[in-house]
Amino acid sequence: MFALTLRVALACLLPFAAIFLLDAMPGVHPAWDFANVAGFVAGALFLLLFAYTGKPMARPRHDGKFFMVLHRDLSFVAAVLLVVHVAVLLVDEPLVLDELLPGAPWHMLAADGATLLLLLILPLSLTAVRRRIWPRHADFRRWHYGWSAAIVALAGVHMIGAGYYSGATWKAVLWGALSVAALVWPLLPRPTPHYAEGGRRRHSAYLASRLSLGVLCAGLALAGLYALLGSVDLPLL
Repeated sequence: MFALTLRVALACLLPFAAIFLLDAMPGVHPAWDFANVAGFVAGALFLLLFAYTGKPMARPRHDGKFFMVLHRDLSFVAAVLLVVHVAVLLVDEPLVLDELLPGAPWHMLAADGATLLLLLILPLSLTAVRRRIWPRHADFRRWHYGWSAAIVALAGVHMIGAGYYSGATWKAVLWGALSVAALVWPLLPRPTPHYAEGGRRRHSAYLASRLSLGVLCAGLALAGLYALLGSVDLPLL
């Protein structure tokens, strides 16, 4: 679990450090900075979900339910952070609502599309719902991958197009490369994990939920810390 926790943390922290701390822009306003970091962490989790797709992995040695719950709960965490991102921006500056309506800039329309797809994909992916719509699991997987890829693409357009924190060309290239890598990763062939020594740990799905809750708390704490530091005069990298 330690190695998994470390991988999840690095998958969020390293892109955050590159986008927000290198060639850093001055803080705008505590609420604004908080909201944008929360949205960024949500985007990083969207990419991470393509690595933890719900299929059993060789490490950690947990049963299949663990990985299914991890994928599900991390997607819920990403959705919560996205809601925080939008809600805080609207409360801090109600005029942002105009940027969400038809006629808004293209990068804001991309955000609208990504949010709409996410609000649809979450309930449709619940086991009881998807089994009614897609009796064949292979059909569901193709649909799920296609919609998820669209969310990643639209979210990338939004983040790069917004351009304040990610305005440098190299940051746009970096996020684009991470997005492409995430989309390709689940398509690569991988050997089936074997558990010849000791088998796998059962009844461990609760650990996935705890890890996801920790990710949510850490994401909010990171957003709060950045908002706090952005409001004081500190040297930028």
